[in-house]
Amino acid sequence: MEYQKHEKQEWRETRLKGKMAESLVYSLLQESGNEVYAIGDEEILPGLSGEGRSKFVRNTIIGKKITAIPDLFVIDQSRQPHLVEVKFRYNSKWHENDKSDLEFLKKNWEEAIIVVVNCHEKPYFRLCRKPFWDDQNQIISEPLLSFISFNITEDLLSKFDPLVKKYLAPTLNKKKHDLPA
Repeated sequence: MEYQKHEKQEWRETRLKGKMAESLVYSLLQESGNEVYAIGDEEILPGLSGEGRSKFVRNTIIGKKITAIPDLFVIDQSRQPHLVEVKFRYNSKWHENDKSDLEFLKKNWEEAIIVVVNCHEKPYFRLCRKPFWDDQNQIISEPLLSFISFNITEDLLSKFDPLVKKYLAPTLNKKKHDLPA
């Protein structure tokens, strides 16, 4: 699996970027005509995330399951339910600890799909489905646009792509991440 090395960021910064990506995906799915509900651990049990997270959450199987709850519950226009985990990555590469997190997600929330928001290359919104990586440990992803159930259009994406560039790309060091201007 191709990983990106990343410096340990402050939990506040990581959480903010993740929430911005989650908000974009939430709005994109909603504007595509889906019913969208925020259900992640921060929604269900506010206060258990971030630096102040208790040892209970970090060190028990129940705590780990709670923190692995997917971010969104989506009901598409054909009334089919979907669980969506949202990840922000500056590009489409996983972090080195993501494989174990994804294994845990597959085991405990096997129905979940992942939407990765990146600000390095289009498409900025990508979909990953189980098994998430191939036999060569490469990420299996496709443009979110190709997931027909969500009814996302090029026209709508053209309204969300600039938001990724405006609000997420500036949070990164352009030299460090070799981002386009």
